[in-house]
Amino acid sequence: MAMMDKSAADSYVYAKASGMLAKSYVGDRARELFSFNSLQELWSFLFKAEVPVVPEALLARALEKEAFDTFVFQYRKLIECYSEPNPVLTALLHGYDYENIKDIGAAISLKESKLPEINRINPFNLINYDKWPDLKAMTAETPLEWYSSAVDIKDQHLINHKIDCQNVIEMIKALDKVELSCRKDVKKLVSEKLIIENIVWALRLRLYYNMSSEEIIPLLAYSTSEKDLKDYLVQDALKVLDLPLDDHDSWKKWKYSRLLNPHDEGSPWTVDPGWIATAFKTVYVGKARRMFHQYPFTCCPIVCWFIIKQDELDNIRTASESLRLNIDSSQAMRTVGIMEVNNG
Repeated sequence: MAMMDKSAADSYVYAKASGMLAKSYVGDRARELFSFNSLQELWSFLFKAEVPVVPEALLARALEKEAFDTFVFQYRKLIECYSEPNPVLTALLHGYDYENIKDIGAAISLKESKLPEINRINPFNLINYDKWPDLKAMTAETPLEWYSSAVDIKDQHLINHKIDCQNVIEMIKALDKVELSCRKDVKKLVSEKLIIENIVWALRLRLYYNMSSEEIIPLLAYSTSEKDLKDYLVQDALKVLDLPLDDHDSWKKWKYSRLLNPHDEGSPWTVDPGWIATAFKTVYVGKARRMFHQYPFTCCPIVCWFIIKQDELDNIRTASESLRLNIDSSQAMRTVGIMEVNNG
């Protein structure tokens, strides 16, 4: 597809994206993904290519890779219509590069000889993967050029946090370049996801690692490198640091109480960060579906398309893993929020 002027591209992309979303396996349609008895059946349902003749474990990996490659291919075809895609559209893709570089750094630290399996987003990749295993060359002239040498594997988590922060900062800067007509709503949509991720991360550090507030605060993701405690991305996470983890009554007035795991009166209860994450995912994707048509000739529909299709990708991966591990379909659907997970 040749590049068009922005007006023509906006019209074409909106129509094309609308058509693809109508066929997506999200919401109620996602249940179809969990109706099959084998990975071979799921593959044949999703793809035109013949089912690979490989062992079950390898077939699951191949299916998930095919699903990811299809997702990236479709997204790339949308944003390649623009001579200069809005920065937020490439920032969304770059999230995969940031995850890749964590695995690459760890592999170099462990002196592995082979490039780890990565999610490729070329030609929009930040990382020069052809330069493996030269980390400095791989990250040169990118926002990650500070990451030029591997660290001891015991310190990799510190590097990973810094990478996550870089990812968030790129996204926040990109959101400020969204068209003015839809900027407020797009920024609110994406920022709320980052806010919830901070909340979930803070709770996991408290619950599973018994970390104190002082230890957790530096490990949150801020909108700038200054790590100001008044940063809007961390304000709600800071508020959960003092709430008792096992007292449901203390959480009743919490801003996001509708996302809490259910409580049976008289039974023990502990806040479940995984439940909050899954419940929010359902809300987040629902908002993206509703927003898709609100600003038709801007980058907003493409942002929403990415969120919705990424949810479809998660659903496909979960369906694949449930078949490989012989997990009950109802249980598998609950893990991705297909069944109702809100309680208020």
